[in-house]
Amino acid sequence: MASKPSDATSLFTEPDWTKTHSHRVGLRSRDDRFPGLTHSGDDWRFALEEEAEEKIRELQEKVEKGELLTVRDFLAKQEDFHLRRPEVHPGGWRYVLHTREGFIKTGQAWLVNQRKKEKEEKERKQEGDNDGDGGEKQQDQNQYQSQDQEPQLQAKEEEEEEKTEPSATEKALLHLLRSEEAHMRSLKPSDGKARSPVKGDFVPSEIDEIDQTTPDNWIPRTDHLIRITGKHPLNAEADLTELFEAGFVTPNWLHYVRSHGAVPHLLWENHKLEVSAGKNVTFFMDDLKDQFESINIPVFAACDGNRRKELNMLKRSKGFNWGPGAVGCAYWKGVRLREVLKRAGAKELMKEYDGLRLWVNFQGADYLSEGKYETSIPLEYVMNKRNDVLLAYEMNDTPLPPDHGYPLRLVVPGYVGGRWVKWLEKVWVTDRENDSYYHIWDNRVVPEFVTDKDSELAKTMYRNPSTACMEQQLNSVIVRPAQGEKIDIQDVQNGKQYQLQGFAYNGGGNEVQKVEVSLNGGSSWLYCARRYPDYSLRYGKKFWTWLHWHVDVNLTQLLRAESIRVRCWDVNKNTQPENPTWNLEGMMNNCQYTVKPEITEEKFDKTYLTFRHPCEPGTGEGGWMKPSPQIQAEESQRQASRPGQQFSRNEIEKHSTEDDCWIVINGNVYDATSVMSWHPGGKAPIMAHAGRVHEDTTGEFESIHDDFAHTKLQECILGTVTKKTQDFMKQEAKIKAEKRAKSGGQKSDIALKRHKWTQARFTHKKPLSQDTKRYTFELISKNKKLGLKTGQHIQIGFHFNDQLVFRSYTPVRPVFDEEEDGTFDLVVKTYYPDPGQPGGTMSNILDCLTKGEEVEIKGPAGEIVYEGNGTFKIDEKKMAFERITLVLGGSGVTPGYQVIVRILRSGGKDKTQIRVIDSNKTEDDILMRNELNDLADKYPGQIQITHILSHPSDSWEGEKGLVNEDIIHNYGFAPDERSVALLCGPPAMIQKAVLPALVDWGYDEDKNLFGF
Repeated sequence: MASKPSDATSLFTEPDWTKTHSHRVGLRSRDDRFPGLTHSGDDWRFALEEEAEEKIRELQEKVEKGELLTVRDFLAKQEDFHLRRPEVHPGGWRYVLHTREGFIKTGQAWLVNQRKKEKEEKERKQEGDNDGDGGEKQQDQNQYQSQDQEPQLQAKEEEEEEKTEPSATEKALLHLLRSEEAHMRSLKPSDGKARSPVKGDFVPSEIDEIDQTTPDNWIPRTDHLIRITGKHPLNAEADLTELFEAGFVTPNWLHYVRSHGAVPHLLWENHKLEVSAGKNVTFFMDDLKDQFESINIPVFAACDGNRRKELNMLKRSKGFNWGPGAVGCAYWKGVRLREVLKRAGAKELMKEYDGLRLWVNFQGADYLSEGKYETSIPLEYVMNKRNDVLLAYEMNDTPLPPDHGYPLRLVVPGYVGGRWVKWLEKVWVTDRENDSYYHIWDNRVVPEFVTDKDSELAKTMYRNPSTACMEQQLNSVIVRPAQGEKIDIQDVQNGKQYQLQGFAYNGGGNEVQKVEVSLNGGSSWLYCARRYPDYSLRYGKKFWTWLHWHVDVNLTQLLRAESIRVRCWDVNKNTQPENPTWNLEGMMNNCQYTVKPEITEEKFDKTYLTFRHPCEPGTGEGGWMKPSPQIQAEESQRQASRPGQQFSRNEIEKHSTEDDCWIVINGNVYDATSVMSWHPGGKAPIMAHAGRVHEDTTGEFESIHDDFAHTKLQECILGTVTKKTQDFMKQEAKIKAEKRAKSGGQKSDIALKRHKWTQARFTHKKPLSQDTKRYTFELISKNKKLGLKTGQHIQIGFHFNDQLVFRSYTPVRPVFDEEEDGTFDLVVKTYYPDPGQPGGTMSNILDCLTKGEEVEIKGPAGEIVYEGNGTFKIDEKKMAFERITLVLGGSGVTPGYQVIVRILRSGGKDKTQIRVIDSNKTEDDILMRNELNDLADKYPGQIQITHILSHPSDSWEGEKGLVNEDIIHNYGFAPDERSVALLCGPPAMIQKAVLPALVDWGYDEDKNLFGF
């Protein structure tokens, strides 16, 4: 049920978020935690303690019938195969629990869920009559300013006089031609047995926090790819310079990725390929590898949407903003599809249907919004041995990475990437083209006059076979000079040489016969040298790879150049068009690639020759192309009408559930709750931003959505963020970028990373009580230190189908540097399931781990660091205190325990006074009780510990009840400039009781009151 916005008067008391610290109790932190609060979803007992025994018994019967499943049930049933056969799994493989935490906790008829539903229905009924209308919308028009920055440099080279002797330019060209001829003659034909020259010494092993809330939360990826569509799904390309400098064969981690949805978590051990071509045959992965001959050949792949952004700058297409780097050339190892089809009766089928055109259909295992991904290609093409159509299981001599189709994908040399089906599970032959959604409505080039998909004309054109993208087409790209590259004008005046470089490719295995560049708008052209990879030649004339080209010019020529254009030619003397041709899908753009030089001046009066490519991928704005007047007008109309109501950060953060979901885009606040049911990408991409006050949402939305999505978005607008919230978003984006850059260069001996998940291996556990255990984990790199400072947390994660489920814990060891030995200990209470509730997710997972199994770790989380002698560093600002009041509850005791140990075991050097108020339900719930009591006995003059129980036994002699104002006044230090209060406990306890009591007493949330 959507909650109502708070009173407008709260805007006048809104804090300046740019000046306050990041540990304000109960507000989302940079670590995506709520400081001062333990996780509310793990201890369900408090919600059930008043329920009647009759209802418990009713649900007990359902449990006995197996109708309610807990996380322990799933863990028991699903084996971790990669521990037994690591050689057939990609490096960095992760175990994923094939269910959702949401299903276990809220998707079943637990008693706690029934009670919550009844409460919501009661509230809805009470509030139904009080709902009012919002105010009228106000007009606030902002004109989108255009800047036409095309350079108008015009210069022509003077013609040289005829000479009987070859000129220096002619001599250089002759040398280049002879060198190229020798290279082409030296090309060795590939026999399919070569190995990839790419060394496999680098395999991504860390999971980016960007992916933690998506179904791809289990896939290790690198930062070397530019994400085009935000967090999910992954569509990414390499930086052009890095891609080119990697060489002729692209490393797996640098190869472009195209995905329509979540990557399915498949296993070599049980994956099956179903084949039907007259007979129905099923193959396991080991069957394919053992029963058929494999070949290993280099093949170039390119998305048919490569270079789409150039078209989107003219007019928005239905596709997202690929730059020129959606390409890659790798070694693919697999079996020929023709041999597998022959085993299934394809030869006999072709004889039976002689004279008819037959099609091979393919289906991937990925579940998408419009069904599974399917497509088809002509059977005749597949059955031609010289077309090398493969069922590939390796990429560059290693198992396929998950993003590239593990464990099996289709490789169709010479065809567009849209036909290379990943996660292949079905192959079948028909007498007609595939008619699935993705085959008909994707990977098409329709005429320019088709501007939408809904008209009868559009439907007819999309179903016309001639519009389908099949064979790759002729294309070429300039890599050097790079986007934004600068050349000192002094070097130009000195007459230095410069080498223009790039790559070119073609479809159907046809050779790129010539590459040339123009420096004067196409009036004349310079011949470029071509270089193909080793073993790129198949069957004497087939080229499945790309080529690299280069030509040397004088820098003075570049200074006078109008532009740098490249074009290439095929064996039929066809070449690339001069200008782009827009189409609705934004496919197959292969116009001449143009780089423009300009003179720029920077500080210290330095002058440079700077180069601009047409566009930067995704949302980058550094290219010479600018949005067309039509696009600018559309954007202006969208910004013209915005409601006047404003919302603050703390108001927006309240709306973060599937039933009440607000998002922020371009400073506007939208209620996206109604979008959940029909969003093509599912709920996950929206929920990743629900209630989040950050700029990431804007970048992701703008990178992938078309005019229709913008129109639908306006139907959900509520208002705008306040200026303080807008300033906070800008500041956080800057801080986040700085921290991310800093963490990338952290010390190599530290295991934890703030923005990357790495693995830790479970070794053993020690029972401390009936439901509390001490768990020991070892770092994968044993020579590294954990790197956690006193007061900080580590985040423990486990993979589910829809997201990485994680909780924050504070290790009880190591606390001091000398305790660092490549391991760490956690003390965790297990909240077991019972008939009324499913139990704590993470605590049950930890309790079910067996030796050698792995969890994800990330950190450090938290910006509160205790440095000793009463000094804290909070958001990099040092604060000194003499007295510390710790108000802790349940599992929240562990961060306080770290601070206590650091002070009391300092050998008497740290004189800071400590008072602890530790709240629990029963005596058995008190974590670290023996350790805390030992410290209190040993250091009676420095620490005072008060335990308070809400459900004590008759023999309990300590405080009874709940933490309230009297308890805090009696057992805490009074507020002053030398006293600090630190909190960590259940949300209800901290937010409703402790925080208000401390503020009323005189503690200040910006000065001496913080949440761990």
